[in-house]
Amino acid sequence: MDARLANPEHKHNQRFTAVKPRVAGACAYCAAAFGVRKQLEAAQVELLDEYEQHPSIRRLVADGYAVITF
Repeated sequence: MDARLANPEHKHNQRFTAVKPRVAGACAYCAAAFGVRKQLEAAQVELLDEYEQHPSIRRLVADGYAVITF
């Protein structure tokens, strides 16, 4: 997830706001690797880190989420 989408001035902010309640979170490892951890925290996106700072894909699927990566 791109933290810039939380900015009301961003052209895709309206879409981000619409889907945000359905977003489980972002990978904590990737957030750190791409230097966006603070921005995601500011956007109140949960950082998922069940396994070596990565989210548990198994848990998300078991909880009914469809996993989409981009």
